[in-house]
Amino acid sequence: MILIEEPKIIFEETLVCPVCKKNSLKARDYLYETPNTGKLVLSNWVCEECGYRFRDVKPYETYEPKIIELKVEDVEDLNTIVYRSAFAKITIPELEIEVDPAGASQGYITTVEGILEIILDEIGDYCDENCLNKINLAMNGKMKFSLIIEDESGLSFIKSEKAKVKSLIQNIQS
Repeated sequence: MILIEEPKIIFEETLVCPVCKKNSLKARDYLYETPNTGKLVLSNWVCEECGYRFRDVKPYETYEPKIIELKVEDVEDLNTIVYRSAFAKITIPELEIEVDPAGASQGYITTVEGILEIILDEIGDYCDENCLNKINLAMNGKMKFSLIIEDESGLSFIKSEKAKVKSLIQNIQS
């Protein structure tokens, strides 16, 4: 039996809310160690005045900028754990999809299938039938594709022996 410790508060402060501008944003960051992903920082910030919320998850350690590629070849690959940092770009060439990080992007931990679900939720209304069919085929393991994460912060990861990691710095210079 694996014992998982409770998250430890590493930062707690009342800040000025970016929405209502009142000193009522209760900011708490927790350090949480998981068996599968290592140490994570969980942020949970809530404004007691206007209800604004900010939640984020990111690895505790920092790394050099990198590109990670996973060839998704079967249904099992869809269950691979993925952390996409708030700074990472996702590309799936076979689906003609690029997701750029935006100013309000937040990191998330999910699976490859979860990434496809998020993409479908975000862009589904803008896709034509061909695009929707391709995403659905990929989600059902009936289409091979490459998941590429390009991360300036180096925080993202794909928890798989099949994932190939390259330095983003070397890629930019060549």
